[in-house]
Amino acid sequence: MKRISFITTVDHNIGDDFVREGIKYLLRRYFSGQELIFENIHKHSPITVRHGFEWLRSDIFGKVIDKILPLGLTKDRVLDADIIVQSGAPVYWCHKIGGGHCAQNEWYTPLINRRCLKNEKTILLNLAAGTCQRYDSDGLEFRKCPVCSKYIQEFFNLCKVTTVRDALAKKVFNSIGLDAPLIPCSSIFAIDEYGWKDEHPEYVVVNYMREGGHYTFGQEIDFEKWHKDFKKFYYEIKKTERVIFSCHNQKEVDEAKSINQDAEIFYRPNDYLAYMKFYAKAKLGIVNRVHAAFLMASYGKPSIVIGNDSRAKMANEIGLKNVFVNDANSHYLMSQYEDIKDVIGNFGERFTEIKKKAYNNYMTALSVL
Repeated sequence: MKRISFITTVDHNIGDDFVREGIKYLLRRYFSGQELIFENIHKHSPITVRHGFEWLRSDIFGKVIDKILPLGLTKDRVLDADIIVQSGAPVYWCHKIGGGHCAQNEWYTPLINRRCLKNEKTILLNLAAGTCQRYDSDGLEFRKCPVCSKYIQEFFNLCKVTTVRDALAKKVFNSIGLDAPLIPCSSIFAIDEYGWKDEHPEYVVVNYMREGGHYTFGQEIDFEKWHKDFKKFYYEIKKTERVIFSCHNQKEVDEAKSINQDAEIFYRPNDYLAYMKFYAKAKLGIVNRVHAAFLMASYGKPSIVIGNDSRAKMANEIGLKNVFVNDANSHYLMSQYEDIKDVIGNFGERFTEIKKKAYNNYMTALSVL
């Protein structure tokens, strides 16, 4: 029996759920025949590492409580684990304008430095790690930042296995003398954890975020133009298609209604299984949320990702296009929509080969365990 704890989010971000469930599938396959017990730690409130504190979502109070309570007083998801998995997500960021340094994240000190390092038998994995930088970043900002460079090096040295999910992350590693295999995000295996297959396609999925992503990082993004162009595109394809907005949070529901007050919207707060089922019936996607595209791709359905940061470029690794939000006018969106429709028939076959290679690469990476 192996106890495996994930540094992830819990009831917070559907994309994180997809990444984690994909890693579960990969670990089940690698440790085939062994009993695995999985535990989740909400990384934005590291006190959830302690059994009995799963409810506490305030990192401010959590820090105080965790410092007061001696280690070992409560059951602990790190101290009791055989394997700790940093589960996907943007692990590397370095910003002069907002965001600060990745070394300043809230989970590393309490979970890794205070706990993981005290248990010499615990294996630490960093799987599907990615960047979150400006869309045009070349990664050199990390090499110029001693704070981030030191953190990345330290975390890399502590991990038995590290894999990255976007080309920029690999470039960042290489710029400071490190290397890790670049493998598509583990979210493409989430449906395999449940044995789900694609279903008869019924609708086109769209996802709209007013900024084109989560953060702007000082980039000059024309919000009004993006809204106008997306709205024009939406109403054009709505003439011939059933179009459903997939919204991963309430903010996106409100933004969808700013496009069409009567729009058909799919929103199931924190129910990642419902989203997996929903994406199974998609024809194709035009989305800001990169993990919406990854889930549809796992069913053999193509998409295009419109983004404003380096996460959008993850799509390259699974054969999907991505574009900076300012360049996605209504004409471009319509032309891409037509192109995507033309490749629906053979995308599934191409993706099957991509997924097979990704699976083999993950198994190879894990083979050092």
